[in-house]
Amino acid sequence: MALTRKMLKAMGIEDEKIDQIIEEHVESIDGLKAERDRYKTGAEEAEGLRKQLEEAKAAGEGAGEYEEKYKAKCKELDDFKSKVDSEAAEREKRGLYRKLLAEQGVDPKRVDTVLKVSDLSGVTVKDGAIEGADELAESIKSDWADFIVSTNTKGAPVPNPPKGGGGSAAPKNLREALHQRYDNKE
Repeated sequence: MALTRKMLKAMGIEDEKIDQIIEEHVESIDGLKAERDRYKTGAEEAEGLRKQLEEAKAAGEGAGEYEEKYKAKCKELDDFKSKVDSEAAEREKRGLYRKLLAEQGVDPKRVDTVLKVSDLSGVTVKDGAIEGADELAESIKSDWADFIVSTNTKGAPVPNPPKGGGGSAAPKNLREALHQRYDNKE
C-alpha cells in the first residue's frame, strides 16, 4: 500500500503534517534508491573484475595484477556495505530514542532539539528495542525535565472554604419572586 495524501487525509492528519510526512517519506525513499544504485554499481564492478581475473588466469599473464584489483574492489565493497549497515543501525537507534522521548512526555516540538544534543553512543539496540530502556527513561525524565510537558493542572488550595448552603434558586416568575420575598421575612 502506497503512502498517499489521500490516505493520510482519511486518517484525519492535518495538511501541514501531511506535507511533513510526505517530505520525510520522499527523502527516505530517495536515500534508499541511491543506496540501491550504489550497491548495483559496486556489484557490477566486482562482477566485471571477476570476469577479467578469470580471463587473465586462463591466458596466464597478468593474473596477479587483476587479482589485486579484484581484492581491492571487494574490500571497497565490503567497507561500503558495513558503512551502510552502520548508518541503518544509527537511524534505527535514533528512531527508537525519538519514540522513547515521546513516551516520556517530551514536548513534540522539542524532540528534534533533544536528539541533536543527546549522546547516543551508549545506547544499544537489540531485537528492535533499546536495551535498558527503563533506566534510560528515568534519565530522560531527570535530564530533560524542562522539556517534559505537564498535562495535569491543580487548582490552588482553599484553606477556608466559604460556608453556606448555596442559597436558593433565582425565581422564574413574578409569583415565585413575591413568594420568596414576603414568606422569608417572618
